[in-house]
Amino acid sequence: MPSRSYIGVDGGGTNTRVLMCDAAGHVTGTGRAGSTNRNHHPRDQVRANLRLALLNATGGQPVQDAVIYMGMSAVSTDADRAQIISIAREIPEIASSLEIVVENDARIGLAGGLSGRPGMVLIAGTGSACLGISATGQTWWCGGWGALADDSGSAPWMGLRAIQAAVRAEDGRSWPTTLCVIVFNFLELRDPRELIDRVHNRVLSREEMGQLAPRVIAAAQQGDLTAGHIVRDAVAELSLLVSTTAKKLFDNDPCELILVGGLALSGPPFQTMLIEKIRQVAPTVQVRDPEMSPVQGAVLEAFRADGVPWTDCLLTELRRSTP
Repeated sequence: MPSRSYIGVDGGGTNTRVLMCDAAGHVTGTGRAGSTNRNHHPRDQVRANLRLALLNATGGQPVQDAVIYMGMSAVSTDADRAQIISIAREIPEIASSLEIVVENDARIGLAGGLSGRPGMVLIAGTGSACLGISATGQTWWCGGWGALADDSGSAPWMGLRAIQAAVRAEDGRSWPTTLCVIVFNFLELRDPRELIDRVHNRVLSREEMGQLAPRVIAAAQQGDLTAGHIVRDAVAELSLLVSTTAKKLFDNDPCELILVGGLALSGPPFQTMLIEKIRQVAPTVQVRDPEMSPVQGAVLEAFRADGVPWTDCLLTELRRSTP
């Protein structure tokens, strides 16, 4: 009889990743699909992307005996968790008896990044947030209020700031900036005023806005003052999430931090600036390289949910995987 499987799901704002392991931690399948953020996509699309990623990992076979742990973006409340579980239950290949656990994707980022040790994780990609978990299991959640209220410092936040700066400069309400050319070319506008139709009637997604972030960073490197302000503001907002969490949860005692997300891990110059700013505003926080990915952290949490201890052998075997 096949052994129980442990399935981790990393449902981010841009991509969804799935990793499936056997009881010894050997990887038996991986899958990938588009975003499963239900705040940004309709229910049918979320279910379709989740099903695709799962079937890629299982080789198209039904899942009969497994624990599924899902770390999902845009999950904050019990109602959010119930909605994701409801969507997963609609996937015909998932047996109704399977245990499904849903939490925010920050938790799996921390579990994977520090291999289960207490500390903090800063997420900066399609969204932004910081989660801390102490040695006693206490948690502090900072940021992560969604696109309209927050997500400060995220890639779409930077993209929106660039669009706003471009239209103000086009009007003459602010100083000239190369962001005008960058934004209007990116949106493929023949006339700047076409922006209204492009943004409101043809819908500018958060993923598209996020694609402007590296262009803003490049413009800042080339000396554009407006782009430089946006980059520095993003770094300041993200480092504030970290310093606030460190104070609230660890009382500014030494703690570890890992970075997760496309923007936070984008390399120099942005990542370098971010780490330096964190060191300035939160000197007791030690920034570490992630030891494992969020989807590996989701598998670890699946084992935990089933009462399986994280042995050195399990951690070693899981680290060998490259999802």
